[in-house]
Amino acid sequence: MSDNWGFYERRTESEQLRVLINVGFRNSAPLTPYTDLLSITINLYPVRAHNRSNRDFVKQLEQLESKLEQWLKSTEEAIYIGRINAATRLEFYYYTKGESPDLPAIHAWLDQNWPFRAQVYRKADPQWEFYRFMLPDALEELFVHNAQMIYALIHKGDNIGQPRNVYHWLLFREDDDRREIESMLKGLGYVIEKEKEGNPEQGYPYPLVISRFEDVRLDTVNERVRELHSLLAGSGGRYDGWGSVMKLSAAGRFRRFIRRNLSTFETTLRKLFLRRNSE
Repeated sequence: MSDNWGFYERRTESEQLRVLINVGFRNSAPLTPYTDLLSITINLYPVRAHNRSNRDFVKQLEQLESKLEQWLKSTEEAIYIGRINAATRLEFYYYTKGESPDLPAIHAWLDQNWPFRAQVYRKADPQWEFYRFMLPDALEELFVHNAQMIYALIHKGDNIGQPRNVYHWLLFREDDDRREIESMLKGLGYVIEKEKEGNPEQGYPYPLVISRFEDVRLDTVNERVRELHSLLAGSGGRYDGWGSVMKLSAAGRFRRFIRRNLSTFETTLRKLFLRRNSE
């Protein structure tokens, strides 16, 4: 069974959801004999009130998620497919082999491992219809990619809150469609990057590169991609990704300096050591 986790945001008529899903089952679902969908819902209000800081709040939820997954996987071989986070609740979703574990066993485990009330719900879903509902659509797939890119930038020491030129690549089937949309993009505050060439693809031979000066926080990038994706709908165009130069934080610059100079430091130390031993 494959682990391939993706994170994205989904807007409904009444709320905004943050979804984490294992997309690794996309091509293999449904799996036999995992016929039942199990959900465990946490009310976030008492958890938030109990913790003094947001860090403690998140840590307590992460510990529950880890313990719950370990218990259900080791004792019942349940499959954790993901979670949905709304403003007031956190929902964990599993597929199980029928009605095992039964609801009394789950409530007993929660009573021992979770100090707050939790709602437990189970229903038959042999075709994994809820999993299909959770899978990202075309726009949400772009959000998954955004989260992966921004995580990689943070991991490398990027100060994602610092504004910089953020470039977006668009592709068009017809040159007239590309020319027509340029004026609309300028009106929305984008810069047409005439000196930068995009890479045409089969069926989309007319690329366009645009930019805006802004940060690369996830909310900022997602909103920008949402705007461009909507603008391109029905225009014969396709969104093809974004990129920017890195803006390292002070800690990031220091780590990069250390990495770049580590081999030089090691060579110098070796020479000094050898020199002293030869004296």
